[in-house]
Amino acid sequence: MSSITATKFIKEICKPLKGISLTNFMHDITFGKGQISMLVSDVNVFQFYHHNRVPTLCTDESGRTLDDGIYLNKTLENSRRDCAVLMPLLVKIGRRFGQNYGKNSIHIVERENNCQHFYSLFFDLEENDFLHWILNNGNFLKDFISNYNVEAKDIILEAKAKENRIILPTFSSFAHSMKLDIDKNTTQIRLFHKHLHMPIHLSKQQSQCLLLLMQGKTAKMIGLELQISPRTVEHYFEKIRNQLGCTSNKDLIASYGEQLYLLK
Repeated sequence: MSSITATKFIKEICKPLKGISLTNFMHDITFGKGQISMLVSDVNVFQFYHHNRVPTLCTDESGRTLDDGIYLNKTLENSRRDCAVLMPLLVKIGRRFGQNYGKNSIHIVERENNCQHFYSLFFDLEENDFLHWILNNGNFLKDFISNYNVEAKDIILEAKAKENRIILPTFSSFAHSMKLDIDKNTTQIRLFHKHLHMPIHLSKQQSQCLLLLMQGKTAKMIGLELQISPRTVEHYFEKIRNQLGCTSNKDLIASYGEQLYLLK
């Protein structure tokens, strides 16, 4: 598990990035079957994940599913259904528990024999400023991770020990928990409007569609499950967006995912 010693070390090594609005650094080591070790710059982040059973990104029973490489949060959100659901949700829930994940992040994946390393750096920068910094500091980031791995060698080795791993749900198990009996017995959902701060009651059909969206399903997949046309599903989403003051389904997840998550 995360230790005070590891946290102090990571805080020290992250100091050069504080000047460019780094808010959090996380180093996940995944082993499969939900096993994960976490090294973080803020021990409260580890406690937040551990106590709230926060789902891990891009994982299945075998472990991390991403190829080695560098990924931007927007790229992951636009290309993977689990990230489209979880990334905005984690930011929203994180704020509730006093965690600042910033506005943008970069993630570096490196595979080892029996595990995979997932380095995440979160910046409180607007997208244009963030992209500009990334484009001009790619080598600096590579050097930072290389130096971190050398300096933190013993801490990483200790973190990888079986007794220091925790079990967190994958997206598929998270999605299953979000089903909330999505069948003919599904009740109407009540959500609080993000601007008006008043309760909005969704119809039974709207509630079903929104819960399935939280599982990362497309309009076509939702239509097949509920035995209605994708066009009808899109019509429900249009009504939901109008009721809740959202411009897109992604905005729905980002704005109301926390409330839906807490329903489970």
